[in-house]
Amino acid sequence: MATSARKPASTAASKTRATKKTAATVTDSLNRRRPVCPDQLDLRDRLYQPPVGLQPAKMLMPTLWMSIKNQLQTNACTGFALSTVIEYLLSKGKRENKPAISPYMLYSMARRYDEIPEAPNADPKLADSGSSLRGALKGWYKQGACAADLWPNLDMPPATNLPDTDWWIDSVQRPLGAYYRVDPLSISDMHVALNDLGVLYASAACHAGWTVAASEAAQLATPPGAWDDYWRIPCQKAGLDDGGHAFVIVGYNEDGFLIQNSWGTGWGSAGYAILTYSDWQYNAMDCWAPQLGVITAEHTAISEATTLRENPAGDVVVASSDVLANREINPFIIDLGNNGELSQTGDFRTRREDVEDLVGFHLGEARKRWNLSASDAIDIAIYAHGGLNDEKAAAATAKEWIPLLYDAKIFPIFLMWETGAMTTVLNLIVDAYRQVPRSTGGVFSELGDAVKQFYDKRLERALAGPGTLLWGEMKQNADALSGNSQSGLQILHKAFLESGNIGKFRLHLIGHSAGAIVHSFIIDRLAKDGLRFASLNLMAPAVRVDTFERLVLPHLISKAVDNCLQFSLTDEAENKDPTCRPYLRSLLYLVSESFEAGVRTPILGMDKYVRASSVFNLANFTYVTTPSADSINSTHGGFDNDVPTQKRIVAQVLKSKANVIGLSGVGGGSNWAGKAAPAAKAPRGKAAAAKPKKAPAARAKK
Repeated sequence: MATSARKPASTAASKTRATKKTAATVTDSLNRRRPVCPDQLDLRDRLYQPPVGLQPAKMLMPTLWMSIKNQLQTNACTGFALSTVIEYLLSKGKRENKPAISPYMLYSMARRYDEIPEAPNADPKLADSGSSLRGALKGWYKQGACAADLWPNLDMPPATNLPDTDWWIDSVQRPLGAYYRVDPLSISDMHVALNDLGVLYASAACHAGWTVAASEAAQLATPPGAWDDYWRIPCQKAGLDDGGHAFVIVGYNEDGFLIQNSWGTGWGSAGYAILTYSDWQYNAMDCWAPQLGVITAEHTAISEATTLRENPAGDVVVASSDVLANREINPFIIDLGNNGELSQTGDFRTRREDVEDLVGFHLGEARKRWNLSASDAIDIAIYAHGGLNDEKAAAATAKEWIPLLYDAKIFPIFLMWETGAMTTVLNLIVDAYRQVPRSTGGVFSELGDAVKQFYDKRLERALAGPGTLLWGEMKQNADALSGNSQSGLQILHKAFLESGNIGKFRLHLIGHSAGAIVHSFIIDRLAKDGLRFASLNLMAPAVRVDTFERLVLPHLISKAVDNCLQFSLTDEAENKDPTCRPYLRSLLYLVSESFEAGVRTPILGMDKYVRASSVFNLANFTYVTTPSADSINSTHGGFDNDVPTQKRIVAQVLKSKANVIGLSGVGGGSNWAGKAAPAAKAPRGKAAAAKPKKAPAARAKK
């Protein structure tokens, strides 16, 4: 919290208010942990360039004195120091009167963006291992900074979904603008930056001399008025075992920097000390000059919204900025990590409470907006993207599908199970490509068909080993998303069962590429538990035909899954898909010919295999190929943002009115109202047990 622009106490006054330190205070300072890590090299950092016209003062004493914080025995110094910096900037800019920012939120976000996950059920006060300055700044940039009373300790508070009390909503009102790395070895640059900004966010190796303040310096109620009365940290080089510490630089004189610490007023001179220039140059880690961001109309609108925003016409509005857009769609995303468990890192970290809030709050808000009573069935669509996507690609897909479905009055639940393996696949292909003799021909466009096939076969053989391992791990993860008892989907299932006000609903599944594998396991497990599905919508499904026939086909026949709509590329398009260059065919061809242990394996999303499968002959299976009159899409990855495909799937969901589900009562167990018919066994032949097929024109098969 900022104080007024008070004057420091005179030397005499300070000494009269000095009190003797207790043994506990000394012990606390001696035992403090120093867990700050240096920032990793990042060539994208903006470097601070001192303005030529700004002449630094000979000495700089603070004009605004911030309240001294005490992090106690936590490792949260990065959050405590940054909260002081933000409070200073807010006070200097006259944006808030006596701002108080939560250091614990900033520290939690720092660890999140340093990719340091928290151990389940671990004591957060003891189990964490610190963070870096860049992690804290990145957390501020991505998530903002909330008021101290909304996040008062290390434990993340539950959502209240009220603008005045929800930390998530409140934090958007304090955005970070630009932040510049200041060269820590350039004292002159730091002097100019302090005259320019007023404070610097810094870290250094923290040697034993820092603890002398606890036993030698007088405890003052306010900082001294004279430079000579500030305690100086004894200069020495930190040892290899000495950890790092974050603090704020608030001024300087001819001897060193005036720093503000977060070890309480009992440290140094009322919480301040002089860090000599020699000490800084021996032990400096990092130094940053951050700026407050401008609060735009979008920031204000988002801070007042408790769920997706709509314009006067009733259409969903999502911010143009990726950072703000991610905040808006985040409540509808279940971010899943290894083995399908809720992810604790990245932009879309999901907690159990977030899943429960998705069902308990946001679903209810959608009913209100769409004027649906509990007796009206609401359509719920679970979207699973391809399994090789990274978080950025998955987020781009979510930004398209979440508003698209919501606008159609379909409640979206987006499964983000990114692996980032597509980059690995492409790297594997490039490595294998380098091993293929160049005597086979020149550039791709000049190769004859026979030579291209030979070339592809060489790549497929070279990739069979590593590709099978990579694809196998991805399939295991797809299985674990619903099979692991601790998975996010199991938590979602439980949230549905334990909610007493969901009302009636229809469940739809939408999947792209390996998302079809995810949905195959979901269908088989939940259909056996009595759950029914109104529709299944697949784009270029990367699931094996035999897996689909084992897990899904029986439930299509029994109508536990009422209908299935599938989009695939034509075989000609599969053979020209440039997605996996320098491999000359599509990803599904690579999976079929190489990633299944090098044995040719029918994949459902490939035109030549789906037409030969048992599912193709079902009356409740609709099949569309592209490019065609329906869509010009010609690549495997193009389906999920292809507008005609999106419109067709939305229309399929809206016209699928069967298999309405109602929950009876509240509690665990299989509590679905009405059980589906027992699943039929998959036929041995192509479609002997299937219902007679309608004419192709009537079934819109392309």
